[in-house]
Amino acid sequence: QKGCRAAHNNNNSCKRKRIKIRITKKMAGETTTNATGEKAASFGKAHVPYGEDGSGHYTLATKGCFDVIENAKELCLEALNKAEKPNSSTTTQEQALCIADYGTADGGTSMPLITELIRAHRKRDPNGDVLVTYEDQPNNDFKSLFFYVQGIKDLGRDGYSKSYLEEFDNVYVTACGTSFHKQCFPSNSVHLGVSFTAMHWLNKKPCNITTGVHMTQAKGEERDKFAAQAAEDWENLLFHRANELAPGGRMVIVNFCVDANGYHLGYTDKSSVCMYDEFNRHWQAMMSEGKITKEEYEAGTILNYYRNDAEMRAPFAEGTRVFAAGLRLVSAETKITRCPYNEDYVANKANRDAREAAKGIIGTMRTWSNSSFLTALDSNTRTEAERKALVDELYGRYEDAIAADPEKNHMDYAHH
Repeated sequence: QKGCRAAHNNNNSCKRKRIKIRITKKMAGETTTNATGEKAASFGKAHVPYGEDGSGHYTLATKGCFDVIENAKELCLEALNKAEKPNSSTTTQEQALCIADYGTADGGTSMPLITELIRAHRKRDPNGDVLVTYEDQPNNDFKSLFFYVQGIKDLGRDGYSKSYLEEFDNVYVTACGTSFHKQCFPSNSVHLGVSFTAMHWLNKKPCNITTGVHMTQAKGEERDKFAAQAAEDWENLLFHRANELAPGGRMVIVNFCVDANGYHLGYTDKSSVCMYDEFNRHWQAMMSEGKITKEEYEAGTILNYYRNDAEMRAPFAEGTRVFAAGLRLVSAETKITRCPYNEDYVANKANRDAREAAKGIIGTMRTWSNSSFLTALDSNTRTEAERKALVDELYGRYEDAIAADPEKNHMDYAHH
């Protein structure tokens, strides 16, 4: 949980805002600064949405993210309940409750949660306005987001038949195409922030990883460079969230991590098979066969970092600018959320087709990793069709390996 920002009232007492890695904001009246650094060198390379614009592919192919968010629902409802209401004694004018979803992708996976949050808020403020604002990269699939929100496209989830816009009056929706590595919303404007499996993406690539495709495989100086970039990014983005939170506001952040057992996304106690080792095995084989160059192999570095517990907590320590801004860590825990495609196959394998299970597992992996490999291929010497064919081959190889033994292959989520 994040802590809240401190705001002084006339009695000079301090109220806090909270997030799940929770934060406290600075005093009212203090000057805020914009995010440091240049435009993200990763734009168009880190996480380009996979699938046709407006197809809602991310939501339809990412069942596990629904489960991650469902597991955080009670935490989010608690945060909303403890957040200071808009239009309380500390505000000077009427204000809508502002819920911000950072790194939203196409928005579908968080819609059931946001519906529950609005329903809970209506119990304490039956007629008040609610503003739901979504944040992601400028190249995000915002078309699908608005199709989902407006009820034009169905989520494909049992028990969720209509959008919260159709269910509740006085609810309004906006979107922001500014990266969460910068300040996205006006200072003191967000009452409840949420972010799910997003803030592990880095602002820029510190180097290529020559010993694998992911930071969990990096060694020596390369690992150190990724850790340093991740630390800088984490502190910056928390500082910006501190500025955005309203006095008494809260936030819940669910981030991928490396836990105390060394488990991370795609590698848990379920089996000895590690997703990133498999990606690397097939990508490296394509290099060995001369299908891609050494430079292209190394450029296939996935631009994210999974923080351990100490790295997650570091910006909240006394003496940091995050601490000085008033942010406080209220609570934190680590969880494993199981891969639903693997779980379904294992529970029902007598009636499940191994190839279909493999398609589900590889499909959810591809939603977020496709662009890392596609942009690694040399666009000066290869046509777009050739590059796409090579990436299709990579995922085809991995899918074949999963189909041979779906029980051992998974994308379990390890997260704070």
